Amino acid sequence: MKKKLLIDGMSCNHCVNHLKTALTEDIEGINVIEVSLEEKYALVDMDENLDMNKLNSVIEELGFEIKGIE
Repeated sequence: MKKKLLIDGMSCNHCVNHLKTALTEDIEGINVIEVSLEEKYALVDMDENLDMNKLNSVIEELGFEIKGIE
């Protein structure tokens, strides 16, 4: 299922690349479609049974925060 993760804390393209890498490599069952620095979101395709606590933990460890999921 496709979801739009509203991410706070990204400030540069390095942040975007760091987020893409972490989501792809550290979380099983998620594929990154797009990350937008300007609009502060990550568009992902993820398994329905994905551990959302793991997702939040990985993003917080990077210094970012999920503000919402659409």
